[in-house]
Amino acid sequence: MGQSEELPKTEELDDLEASAQKNSNLHAYLRTFWRKAGLIAGITGVTTFIALLISATESQVYTGNFYLLVEPISTAGKLTDPSTLTRTSGVPQEELFSLDYPTNLAFLQSPGMTSRIAEDVYKKELTGNFPAIWKDIRENLSVKRIGEGREATKIFEVTYKGANPQEVLTVLETAADTFLKYSAEDRQTNIKAGIEFIDKQLPDLQKRLENFKSQQQQLRQQHELIDPIAKSQELMAQISQIDEQLLANRSQLDSRRKLYTVLQRQLKLNPQEALASAALSQDPSRLALLSQLQEVESQIAAESSRFTSRSPQMQTLEEKRRNIQNLLAQKTKTILTQNAFSVKENSPILAYQDPTRLKLIDQLVDTANQIQVLEVNTQSLATAKSTLEKQARQLPKIANQYSALERQIALTNEVLDKLLMQRETLKVEAAQDLPWQLISKPQIPLNADGQPIGESPGRLKVVAAGAMAGMLIGMILAVWLERRRDVFYSNDDIQDILSLPVVGDIPYDKRFSLGSDLVLALDKSAKKTKEAENDETAADDASFLAAFESLYAQLCFQHSGSSLNSIAVSSTEAEDGQSTVALYLAKTVARTGKRVLLVDANFINPQLHEWLNLPNYGGLSHLLAESIPSEKVIQSVPDTENLFILTAGISHPDPSMRVWSSRMQNLMEELHSKYDLVIYDAPKFLDFTDTSFLAAQTDGILMVAGVGKTSQSLLKKAIARINGFNLTSLGVVANHLTSK
Repeated sequence: MGQSEELPKTEELDDLEASAQKNSNLHAYLRTFWRKAGLIAGITGVTTFIALLISATESQVYTGNFYLLVEPISTAGKLTDPSTLTRTSGVPQEELFSLDYPTNLAFLQSPGMTSRIAEDVYKKELTGNFPAIWKDIRENLSVKRIGEGREATKIFEVTYKGANPQEVLTVLETAADTFLKYSAEDRQTNIKAGIEFIDKQLPDLQKRLENFKSQQQQLRQQHELIDPIAKSQELMAQISQIDEQLLANRSQLDSRRKLYTVLQRQLKLNPQEALASAALSQDPSRLALLSQLQEVESQIAAESSRFTSRSPQMQTLEEKRRNIQNLLAQKTKTILTQNAFSVKENSPILAYQDPTRLKLIDQLVDTANQIQVLEVNTQSLATAKSTLEKQARQLPKIANQYSALERQIALTNEVLDKLLMQRETLKVEAAQDLPWQLISKPQIPLNADGQPIGESPGRLKVVAAGAMAGMLIGMILAVWLERRRDVFYSNDDIQDILSLPVVGDIPYDKRFSLGSDLVLALDKSAKKTKEAENDETAADDASFLAAFESLYAQLCFQHSGSSLNSIAVSSTEAEDGQSTVALYLAKTVARTGKRVLLVDANFINPQLHEWLNLPNYGGLSHLLAESIPSEKVIQSVPDTENLFILTAGISHPDPSMRVWSSRMQNLMEELHSKYDLVIYDAPKFLDFTDTSFLAAQTDGILMVAGVGKTSQSLLKKAIARINGFNLTSLGVVANHLTSK
């Protein structure tokens, strides 16, 4: 379950990272375009000007037009239109007042109509060839309705564009004649053709209607039906009623059978014995004999306490009992024989039956009779249902045939009625004479001298294309120039390109330069800040020092889980400002009251001792080469409490004493235990492997990038190596001291 839940999260993180990378690339391009806005604007202006010059050399195009009124202007005119009266049964409706404008617009610009215009133009001019004229008219002739929506008018505007004003007028005049001819003649021809078509269709439709009615009548007579659908519904109702009766009978039959089983289990009699018992229990003479037998047996039981079995009294009673038993047996046999019952000699029904048992026997016999009646009724209902279902199965086919014929009759009647109505409508419309009206003759705009006015059709497009091309060229050139310089132009560039946080932003100050002058100037300025808080110089110094306070705070926030004890500061190129960052970060932390040690680990180009005006006779190289206490070579920094420095030393250690040696590791452990923070001014990261080993023994490496100076490719290579060595990266410091 854990793995299956982690996979979607990983995919979401990948998507978020990809989206962030795309946004970063876009932001980087936007910043590039902003920085090179002047270059892009200049190139865009040049290309736009060239496009204007090109468009000025294009030939002039002349546009002419004319207007057609295609419907009566007033409502009264429309009300008197015969087509309106016929199509609305004499009651005009507002929605039928207007023409089918989309269809007419499409037709007037269709290949057929433009071909007729081209043919007439070719006959008039006799210049060029017909395909070329037709192609030109299809491309340059347009018809549109003036106005849109509620403001749409009843007027068509026909326009045509061409290089020759006389040809434009010729085409427009020809088009006007063709459209008017269409409205006056062609529409009449189409109406007459519609009437002829309807007249041809009517006989077939009438014959088909009579045929359908005849088939329907035969179907009714053959099956003696008025409406098969109603008959089918009636049969289904009867079947449903029988189903209900069957369900009730089967329910009663089931309950009677259960009762019969219970009674039979209680009496332990089969149906034959139950009937025999009922017959015996209902005979009066047999019942009298049973009563006498019970009475004699009662006397015998009473006298047996006084007399012995051999006494005359007892023998007389015994003889009387035997006689009654014989008579009872004969009577029972006679009753069983008369009813054709076969009963075993020792059957319990031959004995005396008490009233309760007799009632149960009667109930058993009655239940058996009810079961037989219900079974007969159920069988009768099932037979009736089967007969009805057979009839019902035949009706759907008949009903379908009947319904199909009914639909065909209704459809044919509807088509026939519509055709007859449409024929009458067309006959009335054929008698009208309301052609379109030419309310504005073909014309071309003229200037004050009476000359046609032309225009360059593609000027705006050419100018827009020139501007877009210039902008595109400018943006491509801007990107190429910045990539060619291969430097960072802003903090955002560093963060987007390296995908690392910019933890520090060191501002630029034109008064300072790298080296001891900067250090001394800032130290003096820091002292003067208290004396001249309103002075602009003091404000700039405070801003510079505040940048390191912000850097330290950012580093502490990143290590909120554990204290920050050691930092390696490095860069990729000379004069990126890493020593400046290391020194002033150490000064800033020392001012907080923590003991800070600044270690100059750059044996090739040590410079911290020069900036602080301290001797360099003993330093890190001596501690690695000789077994001396670190306190002898560590110096305190003047004017900065709690800040100490371990200079690089004069002599370089031999290879066995370099920073990857065990002596160096032991020394770093010792220094880390004695000071709250140890800052190493490391060599250039890509030039020496010492920096990688040094960073591995610290809490992380802090890379310094000179804005406007440091190579992007080199710093990217350094970050890739840091990631490859699994070193802890504390981020990047953007140093603006090198940007001017």
